[in-house]
Amino acid sequence: MIGARILGPSALQRQDQPRTVSYTADIAANDRWLLPRDIFGDPATKPPLVNWLAAPLLKLGFWTEWAVKMPMLLGSLTTLALTVFMANYLLGNRAVAFLAGIAWLVNPANMSMIYHCRPDPVLIAFLTGAWILGTRIVCDKDPPSFLIISGFWICIGLASLTKGPAALVPIIYLPLAARIIAGRWSLVHRSRWWWGLPLAAGIFLLWAIPCSIHYPDAFYNVLIKRELIAHSLGLGHQFGNKHVTSEGPIAALKLIWQNPVWFVGRFAPWSLGAIAALIMIEWRKWFRHELAPAILWLFLVLIFFGLSAHKTADYIQPAFPAAAILAAWFCQNALPRVRLQMQHFAFASLLFAVGLSVHFVFFSSLTRDQRGENVKDFAREVRGTVRDDPLVFVNTGYNTLEFFLHRHQPSAVPSAEEQINAKWVIAPLLTDIPAVIVSKPLTTAPISRSVILGLYSMDQVRDRIGK
Repeated sequence: MIGARILGPSALQRQDQPRTVSYTADIAANDRWLLPRDIFGDPATKPPLVNWLAAPLLKLGFWTEWAVKMPMLLGSLTTLALTVFMANYLLGNRAVAFLAGIAWLVNPANMSMIYHCRPDPVLIAFLTGAWILGTRIVCDKDPPSFLIISGFWICIGLASLTKGPAALVPIIYLPLAARIIAGRWSLVHRSRWWWGLPLAAGIFLLWAIPCSIHYPDAFYNVLIKRELIAHSLGLGHQFGNKHVTSEGPIAALKLIWQNPVWFVGRFAPWSLGAIAALIMIEWRKWFRHELAPAILWLFLVLIFFGLSAHKTADYIQPAFPAAAILAAWFCQNALPRVRLQMQHFAFASLLFAVGLSVHFVFFSSLTRDQRGENVKDFAREVRGTVRDDPLVFVNTGYNTLEFFLHRHQPSAVPSAEEQINAKWVIAPLLTDIPAVIVSKPLTTAPISRSVILGLYSMDQVRDRIGK
């Protein structure tokens, strides 16, 4: 599946991925580590941990798609390993644990997510790690070690540096698991919260305090108001976010059905196995069963993100490791009744993985729409002509062209100084001036329209810039 994503058509131009790429490029090209900017100069809308992790590879000269996606790929592989570990911890059966890993990986949602340039794969890895360590803190017979306790709080701190409020989920899970599963609120004290919580908060504040001092307007008006408050409470227009509803908190309740529907559709076919497992266990025994930690985590994630006024299908993916374990347990207990073995289902999953990969490479919409590949092809031609000469971009659209040219210009139109020093210009095709190189149709966000660009000598178009 990973090979199909790497060798298949590029999906890097889709959704908000160009924004994540541009943040990493700004760090690598301009050393703006605290709050990087996109190609229009707008500040980052999420904490920049994933960009910090990818930027060193760019600094070493690897301005490639795999380099900017490396944190997401490693995060996905980590979550896969953690899912197998947790299944074995809960069930004590290695074969079922491996089937849980297969279930987590082989589904349409993860076919996209394992190589998707957004913070979500890294966030899911940290949340899954915190869920496992939190379970061990309150559910193990023996008191947890210092390594388990500190690891739990570090995972929470790093999750907050990845995508902010989602880090609250393991903190809520800990007392719920202590009371509902282990039976005693006092087991929360095993977590050493009196120093653990400040540790997690300190990890976040090491970035948040300097950021708020150096970029107060962006920190409070963009990160806090437009992204956090507007998304959570449904106050988009009140805080300048036109993409978020303005109906207020009631919007969360009106659309609360979306998360279960997304879960069934995006985690298919394993979501059906997880639901069947819940039915087999019976609701009265859910939190007395050996899979109680997985059941509690599944419901907590769906409910937590269901209470946000702004919802997307990606939000519920931290629930997938727990759901995969439930689905594997169902296979273990239900398949023998119809004379099937788990290896039969594992082989069917392998065929499903091959089918997903073949579909992505040969039959997906990306294969028909080559505009993402056209960006890389045009960048390759331009690099052969421009080399290291100064180059500026004029209204080239919202895409990853600058990244593939190993540059980052944080504005749609270059500054006067950049224009004076530039030798080359990339701009929308001019009908009256011949271009040195003409691109094929390229995609540009936010409406995924096409644009044709041309490479020009600055002497040809100096008088046209900005007009």
